[in-house]
Amino acid sequence: MKILVIGNRFPWPLHDGGALATFQMLKAMAFEGHEVSYFSLNTQKHFIDDKTLLERFSFCKYYSCQINTDIKPWNAFLNLLSNRSFHLVRYESKSANEQLSQLLRNEEFDLVQIEGLYSAGFLSTLRNDFKGHISYRAHNFESQIWERLATETSNFLKKVYLNLQAKRLKREEVAFLKSVDSIVAIAPSDLEVFKEFTNVPQYLYLPGLNLGLEVDLELQPFKLFHIGSMEWMANIQGVEWFLQKVWPIVKSEYPQLAFHLAGKGLNKSDARFFQSGVFNHGEVENAQSFMLTHGICIVPVVAGSGIRMKLIEAMSLGIPCVTTKIGVQGIDVENHVHAEIADTHEEFANSIITMIQQWHETIKMGVRGKKYMIEHHNLQNNTRELLMFYSKMIGKRD
Repeated sequence: MKILVIGNRFPWPLHDGGALATFQMLKAMAFEGHEVSYFSLNTQKHFIDDKTLLERFSFCKYYSCQINTDIKPWNAFLNLLSNRSFHLVRYESKSANEQLSQLLRNEEFDLVQIEGLYSAGFLSTLRNDFKGHISYRAHNFESQIWERLATETSNFLKKVYLNLQAKRLKREEVAFLKSVDSIVAIAPSDLEVFKEFTNVPQYLYLPGLNLGLEVDLELQPFKLFHIGSMEWMANIQGVEWFLQKVWPIVKSEYPQLAFHLAGKGLNKSDARFFQSGVFNHGEVENAQSFMLTHGICIVPVVAGSGIRMKLIEAMSLGIPCVTTKIGVQGIDVENHVHAEIADTHEEFANSIITMIQQWHETIKMGVRGKKYMIEHHNLQNNTRELLMFYSKMIGKRD
């Protein structure tokens, strides 16, 4: 098949779960022998230069459209006078749509996959210039994230604004779900939600990694770590919750305990992350190397949707993890068997304390988690099955 994937950013460097999932998927599609093209906005915030694009995306054709999506207070204020979602409007570009239109006139594709909701602004151009199957691969049920963030926010004005934007986003998101030819979800919970709004064909594609490789894992009981994009509000909110509610409990139990924090967009001088025993590494060069040397992985997600790629990555390395029900959403692991799952701050703290006290059992849990990931989140197998689904969809349309 000739596949065109449309994104709102280039998935590089691999410092966050979204980039990791998209990059791995593109490579897996190409590895299966399909001709893959990636058409993407190249945002000022996540700008990738031509040299890096050539080095990292040589396995496919790629098309770059420069755009500035930075949030400007004045534009955010003016958006209040409209009825559009500010989250989506930021990624809409007339010049990028013109570039896509030209590409569709020059080349023929069997399938177009829209990668994430923030690429939804290209749908009208696709409908005008492409007569084939259009699929939407949803990274999350986006409006649900903003609804949860609004719920968890204590600031009244911020809560009102987030609720307004969540309602607008949900209205546009639901309309978009009904306008595509198929939907590919990455979490079972998202798939169930999508079925409430549309009856277009839907498929569950569990994202994965190239798993089963032996690594040098240095597990230490008195080290905890979290790594994730700190440009994502849900990650910031989760880490703040952990430091305010959980960390004082576990630190009082084990004064020698250290918490290592890293992630994209993390400022080493951010005062929110200055506490006794907390080490702020900022943005690290190699996420996997960081994960292999810093003990127990914590994923304290209290708002979000979709699936946590960093949790998959940590578990695939044999690292024992503790997270919340939202954090493990889309990953059908068993509590106390493959990972620790705790929602209240007391439960979260007690899980960590128990893991340290029963260290040999914790190591065994890491091994079971790795085995689960190898069985259920194998990148090549899952991508091959996704492509079979697409082949059937194209056959039906023909």
